[in-house]
Order: sequence, then structure tokens, then C-alpha cells
Amino acid sequence: MKVVKRRNRAMTMERILRATGEVIAERGTEKAGINSVAEKAQVNKVLIYRYFGGWNGLLEAYVQRGFFLSMFNDKYTDTLPANIPPADRDKVWSEYILGLTREFRSRKSSQDLVRWEMTHGETELARRIAQFRSEAYAKMIQKLAPYPDYDPTSITAIILAGITYLTLLSDQGNPFIGIDLQSDAGWDRIEKGVERIHRSLNRSLIEKEEEAATK
Repeated sequence: MKVVKRRNRAMTMERILRATGEVIAERGTEKAGINSVAEKAQVNKVLIYRYFGGWNGLLEAYVQRGFFLSMFNDKYTDTLPANIPPADRDKVWSEYILGLTREFRSRKSSQDLVRWEMTHGETELARRIAQFRSEAYAKMIQKLAPYPDYDPTSITAIILAGITYLTLLSDQGNPFIGIDLQSDAGWDRIEKGVERIHRSLNRSLIEKEEEAATK
């Protein structure tokens, strides 16, 4: 009986979290709330308060449990390979970055939540979400760390910041330095650029390691 209750509770929580994303995508983070989520999930709003403590707790859970981006939680991190061969470092890291890019581009709710954070950065909720995101990236870098001698944190920050900006900018419909951000061809150019950056860094690192091994 307890197992069934736990399973039902987990299913209800997941339905609520999915409904949160749908409501944010439809109305925006500013206009979303407990009532609209409860209506979308077809649950009594009392359950949302019971499971998540309120709107702030619901948004935090939405981000932390992989509904903001599925590659943003410990469950995904645990699937990543360990001890990556030097020749494959750039491929693994590029695949992660590009997977994150494609998912972020496809999720209007995640994009709107980032916009909300940028205009509400002074709030406790925005700070907590930003902190979680930073910690999630740090774990990913620590596990993959394709270029330990080249400050992978700063490289990742530059690339992800650029991708975030370009994704949010794409809604305006204007090209960026001649790249059409509303076309697959335009984003294919962006993705190839990311791959080239990692490939070049990895080649440089391999040469440095080989040079050190001969001394």
C-alpha cells in the first residue's frame, strides 16, 4: 500500500512539474502561478503547497529535477563516461554542449525562465536557481574537464553565455553578424563553430602532453 502511495505521489509531482513548464511556455514566468499550474495539471492546488511548499519551491524543483533541461541533474551526470581517452575529449564535450544547446532552443519555458532571472536577479529565488545552475555546470566540468590546463570553466562560461544570448536573440528575427538564427542552417554554423573550438583546444592539449612526455 505504501509503495502504491509513493508511486502515485511521484506521478502526481511529475505531472505538476510538467504542467509548470507548459504554463510558463504559454503565459511566461511572470504570469504563471500556483492556480494556473494546478488547473493545467488537474490537481488541487493544496497538493502543490504540500509537495513543494509554494511557488518558489515549485520553480526550484522544476529546475533541479531536470524539467528546466534534462541534462541538468545528477541522474544525467552519473551516465557520463569516466576516464575519457584524450582523442575523444573534444567529441564528448562538444556532444554535451550541443545537446544542451538543442534542448534549450526547443524549450520556450526554459528560455522564458532565463529571461525572468535576468530581470529578477536580486530576488532570493533567482539567486538560488542561478546557484544551482552554476553548481550543475561545475559538476559536469569536473567530470569531463576536457582541457584541465586551459581553464575549462572560463571556456564553458564563454560558450554557454554566447549560446544563451543567441538563443534569446533569435526570437527577434534579426541575423547576428550575418547568421540567420531562425534557420537550421544558421544554427548548424554555430554548432560547427563550437566543435571547431573544442577540436582545436584538444589538438593543442594533446601536442602539449606529447611534448611533456618526451622530456
